[in-house]
Amino acid sequence: MTLSGMGRLDGRSAGLGAVAGVLAAGAALGVGQFVAGLTGASGSPVVVVGELQIDFTPPWLKNFAITEFGADDKLVLVTGIVVVLGAFAALVGAAATRRMAYGMAGIAVFAAVGLTAAATRPVPPVLIQFGWTQTLLLALAVAVLPVLAAALTLARRPDAAAELRAAEAA
Repeated sequence: MTLSGMGRLDGRSAGLGAVAGVLAAGAALGVGQFVAGLTGASGSPVVVVGELQIDFTPPWLKNFAITEFGADDKLVLVTGIVVVLGAFAALVGAAATRRMAYGMAGIAVFAAVGLTAAATRPVPPVLIQFGWTQTLLLALAVAVLPVLAAALTLARRPDAAAELRAAEAA
């Protein structure tokens, strides 16, 4: 498979990258759920993104979903969010096997969507009790830890994409 005319990337590497992307997204959701458990269920990443999506959905589409899916409309919404998240994570993971910058950009997009959704929701009472410094430190930890984990993992492992490019050049 050729990516942007910059050499070849075999399907196995892209497939493993896609799996890694989905696993990373799952881990990020897990951390988000853990933090939501500490701060209140309404802080769940999927819930806040779902609420933001509902806010931006036209009324005719909301009514259609309620009519067609009835009491299961929220289940369909959450399933849709998770499926789109998984597909995007797989795409970002596959692209990251080509260039790590693509993976970091994908993490930035995930973070931007999640933080935008969270910023539009009411602040959980437990965060008000923490004070702004503890809340800021918690937000930084949640944002920085996945990037730090990726950087530490990459520091121990040679760049597979660079190895593939070198092997093709030879």
